[in-house]
Amino acid sequence: MKFDDLKSLFTKSNVLNLNKPEVQIIGLFLTFVSLYFFVNLSSFSGEYYFVTDLAANDFQIMEILSGRIAYGPYSRFQFNHPGPVYFYFLAISEKVFSFFESNYARYVFFTYLFNTTCLGFVLYQLTKTFKSLWPAVLLWISSFFVWKSLGFGFLFETWTPYVMICPFLVFIFSVVNLSEKKWWYLPIFIFVASFLFQVNIMGAVPFGIGTFFILYYLFQVRKTIDWKREKLFFPVLISVFVLFLIWLPVIIDFFQNFPGNISSVLKYLLKGGGNKKPVEVFSFVKTMLDSTFPLPYAGFFYGLIILIPFRKSEGLNSFALKLRNFSFLYTIVILFTLFRMKGPIVPHLFWHFDSVIAVQVFLLFLVFFHKNWEADWKPKQVVWVMLLIAFVILLYGKEPLRERNLFVKEWVSAVQNLDDKFVLHWDSNPKDFPQGNLVLGVAAELNRQGKKVCLTEPWFFLVPRTYHCSPEALKSYTVLKFETLDSEVRDLVRDGNQIQYLNSLVKIQKN
Repeated sequence: MKFDDLKSLFTKSNVLNLNKPEVQIIGLFLTFVSLYFFVNLSSFSGEYYFVTDLAANDFQIMEILSGRIAYGPYSRFQFNHPGPVYFYFLAISEKVFSFFESNYARYVFFTYLFNTTCLGFVLYQLTKTFKSLWPAVLLWISSFFVWKSLGFGFLFETWTPYVMICPFLVFIFSVVNLSEKKWWYLPIFIFVASFLFQVNIMGAVPFGIGTFFILYYLFQVRKTIDWKREKLFFPVLISVFVLFLIWLPVIIDFFQNFPGNISSVLKYLLKGGGNKKPVEVFSFVKTMLDSTFPLPYAGFFYGLIILIPFRKSEGLNSFALKLRNFSFLYTIVILFTLFRMKGPIVPHLFWHFDSVIAVQVFLLFLVFFHKNWEADWKPKQVVWVMLLIAFVILLYGKEPLRERNLFVKEWVSAVQNLDDKFVLHWDSNPKDFPQGNLVLGVAAELNRQGKKVCLTEPWFFLVPRTYHCSPEALKSYTVLKFETLDSEVRDLVRDGNQIQYLNSLVKIQKN
């Protein structure tokens, strides 16, 4: 078969038919995905060592790789988040993507695939819903306009607050599609809602709001719903299986360690947090909006974005109206959540809200450009836009190189031959608290080398129970006590039972 014959076959079967909006959006998006990863590929070659939260996450992954049940990332609320689903994905990616040298590169590759799949899925489904390429392009533009304040490198980030952003778009659209009685979105909703809930405690908020929103609209039209078994059986069956599979490790942990971690999570959610003063909440919201809309009176500008689709709803079909209603409801609820959040307001707990803002900007575009929806894109136009995307990415798509934390390697090399069992300790005071970042990195790397490591109180919440120091460990393991130096030492210096390097002093106590 000649090439022209093969091309004709694909064209006739609509697989490569650039006149179809669905094919057009796939072509545009794959151009972006492949080139953006290609220009940043050098960032993921070579060695990389974890510190801070990524090092704490590494203990969860090692639990999974060791065949034990992991129960979620740590939380500063003194309990672990409810579940480990993301860490199971990372553990699998460590084995599957072994062509990368560092574990970090493998995690980044999976996370990038996951994020772009979420975004691509939403764009594709939006194209099918509106039977036009324009709505998908407008959402794409809206999302990148809002996400620019985060830096587009967040698509590669494995830190869980960043990982929530793209799945949250899928969550929003699955909620709206389910309220439109599209039952095959039920397993998608169950998966994404569970994922958000497990990777961050604030994921409980969208899980609850989404469920309420779906039930409200289904109750309104309950008499007109076709409840035929063949339409509901497989979506419900798959949803139950997905729900069971994702929450199985959490359930096992709950019964093995009753009342355990999950009870603490539920108590926290039911009890609620503190009470914030309006000035604290609105100061946080203002900071967030100023970074998204770098204009005077950004809050006023955002208010117009929310309200105009209510005042001027021409061109918004049933799907878009529900999208408007859900994004508005979520905005109100998240504001009250801020008032009730315990402790200082931590912005990264609400970065997923940027996806809500992106949807609201998209709705504003729909209001003003709905008359252009039916304008078809010709194949030549699509090709030119592909070339434009390629040009922009090759020119501006290179992200800054990441800190590879090679100083962790130096510390591990300095202590690894002292013993096979280590207690890592740093004090809970303002002076030595920053050492925790280093301690987690050193402990994670020693753990990967097969050493036994454990942490002391009050840092048990950072790592799984396997790495909590027992009284016996405190008596028999070599203790590495980390302290902060007043000045930086550029070369690693040994002095008896002490090691100095950079801004850290380690005191060694052999039992």
